[in-house]
Amino acid sequence: MDAPPTQTSPYPPVRSAATGTGCCCGMGCLTIFAVIAVAVALVFGGLWWMYAKSVDALTSDAPIAVTMEAPSDEQVAAATQKVEQLRTAALTQQVMTMEFTAPELNALIARHPSFSEFRGKARVAIANSELTLDLSVPLRDIPLPRVRSRWFNGSVRLALAYDENDFALGIRSLSANGQDLDMSFFQTMADEINTRFNEGFDNRQRENVQTNEFWENVRSMEVRGDKLIITTKGAEPAAPPATASP
Repeated sequence: MDAPPTQTSPYPPVRSAATGTGCCCGMGCLTIFAVIAVAVALVFGGLWWMYAKSVDALTSDAPIAVTMEAPSDEQVAAATQKVEQLRTAALTQQVMTMEFTAPELNALIARHPSFSEFRGKARVAIANSELTLDLSVPLRDIPLPRVRSRWFNGSVRLALAYDENDFALGIRSLSANGQDLDMSFFQTMADEINTRFNEGFDNRQRENVQTNEFWENVRSMEVRGDKLIITTKGAEPAAPPATASP
Protein backbone atom coordinates (compact mmCIF):
# COMPACT_ATOMS: atom_id res chain seq x y z
CA MET A 1 0.00 0.00 0.00
CA ASP A 2 1.29 3.44 -0.88
CA ALA A 3 2.36 5.62 2.04
CA PRO A 4 0.26 8.76 2.50
CA PRO A 5 1.85 11.92 1.11
CA THR A 6 3.26 14.58 3.38
CA GLN A 7 0.72 17.34 4.06
CA THR A 8 0.82 20.62 5.90
CA SER A 9 -2.73 20.07 7.15
CA PRO A 10 -4.93 16.99 7.53
CA TYR A 11 -7.91 18.95 6.25
CA PRO A 12 -8.78 18.96 2.56
CA PRO A 13 -9.71 22.20 0.78
CA VAL A 14 -13.42 22.87 0.73
CA ARG A 15 -14.79 22.25 -2.74
CA SER A 16 -17.95 23.87 -4.03
CA ALA A 17 -20.59 21.50 -5.29
CA ALA A 18 -23.27 22.30 -7.82
CA THR A 19 -26.40 23.79 -6.35
CA GLY A 20 -29.89 22.67 -7.17
CA THR A 21 -32.42 24.54 -9.20
CA GLY A 22 -35.55 26.29 -8.02
CA CYS A 23 -36.36 28.85 -5.35
CA CYS A 24 -33.56 30.41 -3.36
CA CYS A 25 -34.93 29.10 -0.07
CA GLY A 26 -34.68 25.57 -1.39
CA MET A 27 -31.14 26.20 -2.55
CA GLY A 28 -30.33 27.77 0.80
CA CYS A 29 -31.46 24.62 2.61
CA LEU A 30 -29.62 22.53 0.02
CA THR A 31 -26.47 24.46 0.91
CA ILE A 32 -26.77 23.19 4.48
CA PHE A 33 -26.87 19.55 3.39
CA ALA A 34 -24.02 20.05 0.94
CA VAL A 35 -21.72 21.71 3.45
CA ILE A 36 -22.57 19.13 6.13
CA ALA A 37 -21.42 16.53 3.61
CA VAL A 38 -18.16 18.49 3.30
CA ALA A 39 -17.89 18.51 7.10
CA VAL A 40 -18.12 14.72 7.06
CA ALA A 41 -15.29 14.71 4.53
CA LEU A 42 -13.27 16.94 6.88
CA VAL A 43 -13.65 14.40 9.65
CA PHE A 44 -12.32 11.72 7.34
CA GLY A 45 -9.50 14.07 6.39
CA GLY A 46 -8.56 14.03 10.06
CA LEU A 47 -8.07 10.28 9.76
CA TRP A 48 -4.92 10.71 7.65
CA TRP A 49 -2.82 9.39 10.54
CA MET A 50 -4.60 6.02 10.40
CA TYR A 51 -4.87 6.12 6.63
CA ALA A 52 -3.46 2.66 5.88
CA LYS A 53 -6.00 0.74 7.92
CA SER A 54 -9.01 3.04 7.57
CA VAL A 55 -9.48 3.33 3.82
CA ASP A 56 -10.98 -0.08 3.18
CA ALA A 57 -12.73 -0.35 6.54
CA LEU A 58 -14.42 3.05 6.56
CA THR A 59 -15.00 3.88 2.90
CA SER A 60 -16.59 2.12 -0.06
CA ASP A 61 -15.75 1.88 -3.73
CA ALA A 62 -19.33 2.70 -4.77
CA PRO A 63 -22.30 4.68 -3.47
CA ILE A 64 -25.39 3.11 -1.98
CA ALA A 65 -28.99 4.16 -2.46
CA VAL A 66 -30.30 5.99 0.61
CA THR A 67 -33.99 5.17 0.56
CA MET A 68 -36.94 6.73 2.33
CA GLU A 69 -40.66 6.24 2.50
CA ALA A 70 -42.28 7.91 -0.49
CA PRO A 71 -44.11 11.08 0.63
CA SER A 72 -47.71 11.71 -0.30
CA ASP A 73 -48.72 14.53 -2.62
CA GLU A 74 -50.23 16.28 0.39
CA GLN A 75 -46.95 16.10 2.34
CA VAL A 76 -44.99 17.48 -0.60
CA ALA A 77 -47.50 20.29 -1.12
CA ALA A 78 -47.42 21.28 2.57
CA ALA A 79 -43.61 21.26 2.72
CA THR A 80 -43.35 23.22 -0.54
CA GLN A 81 -45.80 25.80 0.77
CA LYS A 82 -43.60 26.31 3.84
CA VAL A 83 -40.55 26.80 1.62
CA GLU A 84 -42.39 29.39 -0.48
CA GLN A 85 -43.64 31.26 2.60
CA LEU A 86 -40.14 31.36 4.04
CA ARG A 87 -38.68 32.48 0.73
CA THR A 88 -41.23 35.29 0.45
CA ALA A 89 -40.60 36.43 4.03
CA ALA A 90 -36.84 36.52 3.49
CA LEU A 91 -36.96 38.38 0.20
CA THR A 92 -39.58 40.90 1.35
CA GLN A 93 -37.77 41.39 4.68
CA GLN A 94 -40.59 40.19 6.89
CA VAL A 95 -40.05 38.52 10.25
CA MET A 96 -41.15 34.88 10.17
CA THR A 97 -40.32 31.72 12.06
CA MET A 98 -40.85 28.50 10.15
CA GLU A 99 -40.53 24.98 11.52
CA PHE A 100 -39.68 21.94 9.42
CA THR A 101 -40.05 18.37 10.61
CA ALA A 102 -37.86 15.54 9.35
CA PRO A 103 -40.72 14.09 7.24
CA GLU A 104 -41.16 17.50 5.60
CA LEU A 105 -37.45 17.78 4.81
CA ASN A 106 -37.47 14.24 3.42
CA ALA A 107 -40.49 15.12 1.28
CA LEU A 108 -38.52 18.04 -0.17
CA ILE A 109 -35.51 15.81 -0.85
CA ALA A 110 -37.78 13.28 -2.54
CA ARG A 111 -39.77 15.63 -4.74
CA HIS A 112 -38.62 19.28 -4.71
CA PRO A 113 -36.35 20.20 -7.66
CA SER A 114 -34.05 22.28 -5.46
CA PHE A 115 -33.12 19.18 -3.45
CA SER A 116 -32.58 16.82 -6.38
CA GLU A 117 -28.80 16.73 -5.80
CA PHE A 118 -29.38 14.75 -2.60
CA ARG A 119 -32.17 12.51 -3.87
CA GLY A 120 -31.14 8.95 -3.13
CA LYS A 121 -28.09 10.23 -1.24
CA ALA A 122 -29.50 11.67 2.01
CA ARG A 123 -32.22 11.02 4.55
CA VAL A 124 -33.04 13.21 7.55
CA ALA A 125 -34.10 12.39 11.10
CA ILE A 126 -34.51 14.89 13.96
CA ALA A 127 -34.86 14.02 17.65
CA ASN A 128 -33.67 15.39 20.98
CA SER A 129 -32.44 18.60 19.31
CA GLU A 130 -30.06 16.66 17.08
CA LEU A 131 -30.04 16.20 13.32
CA THR A 132 -29.17 12.79 11.89
CA LEU A 133 -28.19 12.47 8.23
CA ASP A 134 -27.86 9.11 6.54
CA LEU A 135 -25.52 9.86 3.64
CA SER A 136 -23.83 8.39 0.61
CA VAL A 137 -21.37 11.05 -0.56
CA PRO A 138 -18.16 11.05 -2.63
CA LEU A 139 -14.80 11.71 -0.94
CA ARG A 140 -13.22 13.27 -4.03
CA ASP A 141 -12.13 16.35 -2.05
CA ILE A 142 -9.68 14.42 0.15
CA PRO A 143 -6.23 14.61 -1.47
CA LEU A 144 -5.07 11.13 -0.47
CA PRO A 145 -4.36 8.21 -2.80
CA ARG A 146 -7.30 5.83 -3.18
CA VAL A 147 -9.60 7.90 -0.95
CA ARG A 148 -10.64 10.45 -3.56
CA SER A 149 -12.22 7.74 -5.72
CA ARG A 150 -14.20 6.25 -2.82
CA TRP A 151 -17.45 7.01 -0.99
CA PHE A 152 -18.63 7.66 2.53
CA ASN A 153 -21.66 5.49 3.18
CA GLY A 154 -22.78 6.12 6.72
CA SER A 155 -24.51 8.37 9.20
CA VAL A 156 -23.67 11.54 11.11
CA ARG A 157 -25.60 12.85 14.13
CA LEU A 158 -25.01 16.45 15.17
CA ALA A 159 -26.32 19.55 16.88
CA LEU A 160 -26.64 22.55 14.56
CA ALA A 161 -27.25 26.26 15.15
CA TYR A 162 -26.83 29.44 13.09
CA ASP A 163 -26.78 32.89 14.68
CA GLU A 164 -26.85 35.25 11.67
CA ASN A 165 -23.10 35.16 11.22
CA ASP A 166 -21.75 31.65 11.81
CA PHE A 167 -22.80 28.06 12.20
CA ALA A 168 -21.95 26.01 15.27
CA LEU A 169 -21.78 22.27 14.73
CA GLY A 170 -21.44 19.64 17.39
CA ILE A 171 -20.81 16.20 15.91
CA ARG A 172 -22.25 13.64 18.33
CA SER A 173 -21.66 10.42 16.43
CA LEU A 174 -20.34 9.17 13.12
CA SER A 175 -20.63 5.74 11.57
CA ALA A 176 -19.25 4.39 8.31
CA ASN A 177 -19.88 1.04 6.65
CA GLY A 178 -21.83 0.03 9.73
CA GLN A 179 -18.96 0.81 12.11
CA ASP A 180 -19.25 3.43 14.86
CA LEU A 181 -16.22 5.70 15.16
CA ASP A 182 -14.74 6.67 18.51
CA MET A 183 -15.45 10.41 18.67
CA SER A 184 -13.08 11.24 21.55
CA PHE A 185 -10.27 12.18 19.15
CA PHE A 186 -12.53 14.46 17.13
CA GLN A 187 -13.55 16.54 20.13
CA THR A 188 -10.13 18.19 19.83
CA MET A 189 -10.97 19.06 16.21
CA ALA A 190 -14.29 20.77 16.99
CA ASP A 191 -13.08 24.34 16.51
CA GLU A 192 -11.28 23.49 13.27
CA ILE A 193 -14.31 21.66 11.87
CA ASN A 194 -16.55 24.65 12.65
CA THR A 195 -14.06 27.05 11.08
CA ARG A 196 -13.82 25.00 7.90
CA PHE A 197 -17.58 24.51 7.77
CA ASN A 198 -18.18 28.26 7.91
CA GLU A 199 -15.48 28.91 5.31
CA GLY A 200 -17.13 26.42 2.97
CA PHE A 201 -20.55 27.95 3.58
CA ASP A 202 -19.25 31.48 2.91
CA ASN A 203 -17.58 30.33 -0.31
CA ARG A 204 -20.81 28.81 -1.59
CA GLN A 205 -22.75 31.96 -0.78
CA ARG A 206 -20.34 34.17 -2.69
CA GLU A 207 -20.75 31.95 -5.74
CA ASN A 208 -24.56 32.07 -5.78
CA VAL A 209 -26.37 35.40 -5.70
CA GLN A 210 -29.80 33.91 -4.98
CA THR A 211 -28.78 31.85 -1.98
CA ASN A 212 -26.66 34.71 -0.66
CA GLU A 213 -29.66 37.02 -0.84
CA PHE A 214 -31.74 34.50 1.08
CA TRP A 215 -29.18 33.92 3.83
CA GLU A 216 -28.55 37.64 4.27
CA ASN A 217 -32.14 37.79 5.52
CA VAL A 218 -31.96 34.81 7.89
CA ARG A 219 -31.50 35.67 11.56
CA SER A 220 -31.20 32.19 13.01
CA MET A 221 -31.49 28.48 12.37
CA GLU A 222 -31.41 25.73 14.95
CA VAL A 223 -32.36 22.15 15.52
CA ARG A 224 -34.65 22.16 18.55
CA GLY A 225 -36.66 19.22 19.76
CA ASP A 226 -37.80 17.39 16.65
CA LYS A 227 -37.76 20.37 14.27
CA LEU A 228 -35.43 22.53 12.18
CA ILE A 229 -36.43 26.12 12.99
CA ILE A 230 -35.56 29.07 10.73
CA THR A 231 -36.25 32.72 11.60
CA THR A 232 -35.91 35.59 9.14
CA LYS A 233 -34.64 39.04 10.11
CA GLY A 234 -37.22 41.44 8.79
CA ALA A 235 -36.50 44.98 7.68
CA GLU A 236 -33.95 47.08 9.52
CA PRO A 237 -35.57 49.91 11.53
CA ALA A 238 -35.44 53.25 9.79
CA ALA A 239 -32.77 55.62 11.03
CA PRO A 240 -34.15 58.61 12.98
CA PRO A 241 -34.15 61.88 11.07
CA ALA A 242 -31.11 64.06 11.55
CA THR A 243 -31.55 66.89 14.01
CA ALA A 244 -30.64 70.31 12.65
CA SER A 245 -28.00 72.17 14.59
CA PRO A 246 -29.28 75.32 16.33
